Amino acid sequence: EYAFIPLIHEVAVGRIHPDSVRSRIPPLCGGRCEPLKADVIGVDLAARKLATSSGEVGYEYLVLATGSAATLPPESMAPHFQLFWTLEDALRLRATLSEAWQAATGPRGSHEPRPGALTIAIVGGGATGVELAAEIAALFGYLRKRTVRKPAVEPRVVLLEATHRLMGWLDPYFHEVAMEQLGRLGVEVRLNTPVEEADEEGVRAGDEWLPARGRVWAAGIETPELIRGLPAEHDETGRVRVDAHLTLPGHTEVYVLGDAALYEDPRRGSLSPTGSVAVQQGPWTARDLGRRARNSAGRPPFRFIDRGYVVSLGPESAVADALGVRLKGRSAQTLYRSVLLYYLKSRRDR
Repeated sequence: EYAFIPLIHEVAVGRIHPDSVRSRIPPLCGGRCEPLKADVIGVDLAARKLATSSGEVGYEYLVLATGSAATLPPESMAPHFQLFWTLEDALRLRATLSEAWQAATGPRGSHEPRPGALTIAIVGGGATGVELAAEIAALFGYLRKRTVRKPAVEPRVVLLEATHRLMGWLDPYFHEVAMEQLGRLGVEVRLNTPVEEADEEGVRAGDEWLPARGRVWAAGIETPELIRGLPAEHDETGRVRVDAHLTLPGHTEVYVLGDAALYEDPRRGSLSPTGSVAVQQGPWTARDLGRRARNSAGRPPFRFIDRGYVVSLGPESAVADALGVRLKGRSAQTLYRSVLLYYLKSRRDR
């Protein structure tokens, strides 16, 4: 199965069913390819073979579209955080939120709830952390209106970012709108606040100890080891440099796409590892392979078209810069839903 990761923050709060973001791979292929369920262990570029958990697989052309992996917390803190990168992570967080709310609104016992019993601390102010914080805050707001028994402790969502602004790779407009909307939802945003200590009770946010029932690590991405091991130039995150046709220098039969690739656009410089880049590189590569199969004379280089970016800020708001037009609020959320519905391939999923 393939999971549509851009929507897992909505799965985490129960707004959409997990089956809505799952798709079986064979129908996606439309009978034009044969899926092999196996782990890729390594690649032998000289022999043109993949080593997999199901044995060796030879190739004439190879397309590596591995995506990214979540950056893990430091080893000392790792046992005390939940990651937020897969559908399974979203379902685990959903269970945490449900258990925390039920415990906080259940019959009062002889013991007072511990501090932070309904506090969710999210580490990482990128798009993932921002979208998740907004969804959880909106969920808490909804539950407070709908639940007869009020929670014994105040629900809190705290977003912790080590730098001076949210979503630092985007235009400052995204940070400004996000700060405004997160404030309306009640999210506590703490900038310039690295997290260097955590246990089962909470996290140390700067100089303050923050008790937190839920602790989510959403701080960054890294390149999978398979890509890091390729004999080519890499950047500090492990992405491998590709040429104008998205292929490895010296191995033009090997394409590397999406988050795994470091592509230098003639007009924009190094492209960021975002979905908007990947969804253009996939179809372009398919067309390029078709040209090579037909021995076409011309092979134009890949060129990225910047259509903009959109970030959800809860069920009724978002922020967007689409083809130079800036949007926020409901109009941006409408654009966000439209883009995601377009990329959900099956009618059932839509």
